[in-house]
Parts: sequence; C-alpha cells; structure tokens
Amino acid sequence: MHGDIYLIELESMKNSPIHNIDPRVKLISILFIILCSSLFNNLTMMAFFEVYLIISLLLSNLSLKMTILRILMILPFGIFIVLFQPFIRGETVIYSLFGIPVFLEGLNFGILLFAKFFVSITCIVLLSSTTPTFKVVEALKKLGLPAFMSMLLGLMIRYLYLIFENMQKLILSHKSRGQNHKKVSYKLQLKNIGNLIGTLFVKSYEQGERTYFAMLSRGYCENSNICDLNYKLSIYDIIYMIPIILIPILVLFYNITLF
Repeated sequence: MHGDIYLIELESMKNSPIHNIDPRVKLISILFIILCSSLFNNLTMMAFFEVYLIISLLLSNLSLKMTILRILMILPFGIFIVLFQPFIRGETVIYSLFGIPVFLEGLNFGILLFAKFFVSITCIVLLSSTTPTFKVVEALKKLGLPAFMSMLLGLMIRYLYLIFENMQKLILSHKSRGQNHKKVSYKLQLKNIGNLIGTLFVKSYEQGERTYFAMLSRGYCENSNICDLNYKLSIYDIIYMIPIILIPILVLFYNITLF
C-alpha cells in the first residue's frame, strides 16, 4: 500500500500540460465539476464533463493501467448503492427479476447516480495524479484556508507515508515470529490485530511529539510565516477553465440533449 501511494506521488510530479496548470485552477475546476454534477440531474452535462476529464487524463502522460486500476478500486463502493435503486424506487414496473419488480424510475435514478459517482471519482483521480499533495495544500491556503489548518493538513498527508511504512514493518515482524493467520486461531488473530493497532498508535503519537519538538527547536510558533510557493495565472490556466464553465451554461440554457 505504501508503494502504491509512493507511485501515485511520483505520477503527480511528471511534466505535462495538465501537470503544469496552476494548482488553484485545478482545485477550483474539480470542485466546480463535482458541485455541478451533484446539483444538476443532467446526464448530458455529466457526459461532457467526463469526456473533458478523460481528455485531460490522456494529456497528462499518466500510466493508463494505474489510472484505470485506481478508478476501478473505488467504483465498487458506488455500484453497491446503485444496484439497489431499481428495486426500491419508483412505480412503473418494467421487469421482474426472480419475482422482484424492477422499476423504471429507480433504474433511471441508478444510472444518474452512477454517472455522478463516476465523474466525481475521475475528478479526484485527475487531481491527485497531476498535483503533488503539498501543492494541493498550498492551493487551499492561497484560496483562504487558515494557515494553521493548512499546516496540520500538510503534516497529516506527509506522515501518511510514514504510518503505512511503520504498519508494513509491524506486519512483517509479526509474520517473521510465526504469527501467520493460517497457523493461528481466530481468537489469536484478533489479539494480534489489536496489538498491531495499539503499537501503531503509540508509534504515531511518539512521532508526533518528536516532530513538534523538532519544529519548536527551529523557532516555530503560531505566528510563524511559512514560505509560500509563488503561483501566477497564465493564459493556459484560463484556457483550461473556459470549457469547464461553458459546459453547464451551454447544456442548461440551450437544452442540449444526447440521451
């Protein structure tokens, strides 16, 4: 898992037209797309958004295999909710599956819900794959997030890698001592998992204290000025945002329908 996160971070540091877009622009664009997808029940709008996101992914020079796997790993959480909709919502019965009625209204709502979920997943994958985490935090700070919160968020994200690395070391040490789940009872497995969680919590707490004291020794306080990255909007950033703003306007006001 730690390796997967590390690979994602490496992907976000590549050089491409999308990687070079201002992080603030990408963050605002992603939030705008997710907001429009949530507010409007319009499949055409979501189809245009998805096409735009796929084009952005293709221009990002990302690993196609890793991108598809990341999307597929999250999809089951949405599909599980969507599958129930045709059976619990609506009045017009269009089919009977093993005696259970399938409703037209529920089927339409399920398709719409899946489209919203798929667009949102693609947005998150695009942002995380083309923008390093520290730049996302810096963009949030530039957009008005309080400095204290941005500092906490940055530390939390950075230490996720360390926590995963510690977790892998603990699991490996347990296996090396013969605590393999195939050779021990279920009760002992639960006890081992509890020990792992407790040890990981203590290690994380101790790491937090060491980090805080290290920051204090370097002169950190609540009024400290942390160095900011200088971002300047370019013509490419504006061009990137224009289609995102135009898509909902054209679809809604000109009643463009594909479905």
